[in-house]
Amino acid sequence: MRRAVGGTYVMREQLGRLAEAARRPNVVIQVIPASTGAHQGLNGGAFIVADLPDTGSVAYQDTAVSGQIVELPDGIAALAVLWDTLKADAISRAASLGLIEEVAKTWT
Repeated sequence: MRRAVGGTYVMREQLGRLAEAARRPNVVIQVIPASTGAHQGLNGGAFIVADLPDTGSVAYQDTAVSGQIVELPDGIAALAVLWDTLKADAISRAASLGLIEEVAKTWT
């Protein structure tokens, strides 16, 4: 949030959109603060774990080169543990919204 990507206007608008989304009851945004230091989320790319009603869980993991569908239970379980670890490292929804709003003000 503090590293400029796209300039002042882009940063202010992006953080404004995140704050707007975070105020919705069906959206959860939690920030892992920089003060946490190195955390498990820095070890790999983005990922999604989806629990599907008819077929069970499936995951998708991005890498620098390509994306990969994860269907093996051990791989899905490992990503689910990673997700839980990241949520535990993050600050609360309310504190995350406050931080987003605070940082957005610095991009003027």
